[in-house]
Amino acid sequence: MKNRRNYYRILHVQPDAPREIIRSSYRALMQKMRLHPDLGGDAMHAAMINEAYAILTNPENRAAYDRTRPRPEQYRPSRALAEPVQVTPAPALQCTFCGTLNECSERARATEFCGNCRSPLTLASQPPMEDDGRRSIVRVPRDHPIIFCTHWPQSEPCSGRTSDISLRGMKFQSHTGLSTGQIIKIDSPILRAVARVARSRPEPDAWVIGVEFVSLCFERSRGSFIADRV
Repeated sequence: MKNRRNYYRILHVQPDAPREIIRSSYRALMQKMRLHPDLGGDAMHAAMINEAYAILTNPENRAAYDRTRPRPEQYRPSRALAEPVQVTPAPALQCTFCGTLNECSERARATEFCGNCRSPLTLASQPPMEDDGRRSIVRVPRDHPIIFCTHWPQSEPCSGRTSDISLRGMKFQSHTGLSTGQIIKIDSPILRAVARVARSRPEPDAWVIGVEFVSLCFERSRGSFIADRV
């Protein structure tokens, strides 16, 4: 049976990422996001990250793994066709962080990520709907670690820690200062988002930054949310 785990997605890197980027992402996950069990992370999640890292940093194992991954089918025009066939292209969504155009269906938009930077393509205007028409709300802790990028590609992500979070945005502290209006890419164990900086002020120990979500995807899809404000 083939291994269906997407090691690239687990490490938040692209399939063509060099080893240096893979190592940097691994360190950010284990240390800055504190996913290592010694820092309070889940042991099973850490084991999966270690497994992905071991495969992708070994050239032979990585090549063998890449051969098992599904590849997009190539379109081959039929010789029997006398006239060209009009093909309607799939709708394209532009990533709000890196600007890449991504083709995806209407049904897939709620779960699609940018093929370049892995940012979510789902707009954060409102939470997703349940089957019965009610809004799906998510339970998340107020205080959790994040990493964020200010541009792409970025070999070493910045780190921070949230102090408040809602469906509209979050507030966090970081040693990296940001400018109002700046667009950043946020990753954490519970969510991925593209956000716009709404407020940023220096404090004695760190910068206090408030952001509004532009696109958003929660890793956990059900529960009860702590608040609908920031």
